[in-house]
Amino acid sequence: MKLEITYELIFDHFARKTSPLQRNLIEEWLKDEANEELYYQWLEEWEKRHPQYLAESDEALTGFTSFIKSNPHDELLDEEEITELVSEKNNRRRMNWLIAASIVLLIGLTAFIFQDKIIYQNYQTTFGETQSLVLPDGSKVTLNSNSSLRLLRWGFGQTNREVFLNGEANFSVKHTVDNQKFIVKSANNFEVVVLGTEFTVYARKRGSKVILNKGKVQLRYQEGKQSKNVMMKPGELLTLDRHNHIQIKETAEPQAYSAWEEKRFVFEETTLEEVAYLLEENYGLQVEIKGSELSKRVLMGSFRAENVDELLKSISELLNINVVRQGTHVQLSEY
Repeated sequence: MKLEITYELIFDHFARKTSPLQRNLIEEWLKDEANEELYYQWLEEWEKRHPQYLAESDEALTGFTSFIKSNPHDELLDEEEITELVSEKNNRRRMNWLIAASIVLLIGLTAFIFQDKIIYQNYQTTFGETQSLVLPDGSKVTLNSNSSLRLLRWGFGQTNREVFLNGEANFSVKHTVDNQKFIVKSANNFEVVVLGTEFTVYARKRGSKVILNKGKVQLRYQEGKQSKNVMMKPGELLTLDRHNHIQIKETAEPQAYSAWEEKRFVFEETTLEEVAYLLEENYGLQVEIKGSELSKRVLMGSFRAENVDELLKSISELLNINVVRQGTHVQLSEY
């Protein structure tokens, strides 16, 4: 019969009372992200109940003094014996110091390696995968392919509402009674600050985009050494290149930029070169376009595609071009 992972068993594990078989079963159980979250909650509770041990040094010193007084030495040690005794005592001290330093170093290194997993909750999608999330404050997020979102494991919605995005995501932010700001940060040195709204954020190596559907957002960004900010209105598309040079334009259909959530693709005079970047970022494909003229051809239209092969077939039919895929390599060429 398979052992059930319980609250009591995990607490025994923290107290080092589990058998090797139980530890193996716990390791398998932790491979599920939902179980991992529960594990860290129990770990926090266990640590609060079992604070680090502090030695009763004053009590020990009093006991040692009492022992010396009740066990006097009638004979005096000669100089050589005293030297050996001192040397042995110093060696023990050095050894104890080295052991203590090694333990402190090991604890510090372990905490440094795992601090991100302990402090933050991380969500990650793979190529071709999307994921819908409901955050602790009630806000909703849908992650696009090859994207990640990080937020505080404890206190999100209480102390702050900051998330860190790498990739692309749709946000539907819940307004709070105290008007607490919701901030989306990225590695591209820009932040989207909102109170309650719907928008899409794209933050990848080639640059960044923010498309506002509803409400109002403030964009903070760094251009060179200068910090700047701009307010966006519904229906606006804001783009930043790799150097954070900004462009703002109005779009008639801001919802088109979040169509991937429904496995729809909307192209409005999108060059084949841009489509190649999409295939690389969302599906991990390496795209080769035969000829500079072909890379400048544009796609127009909207269609659904359940997977990358359906997407490639639609591109081939729309542009009447030859598409050959071998593993992760795709070649686009004229017939």
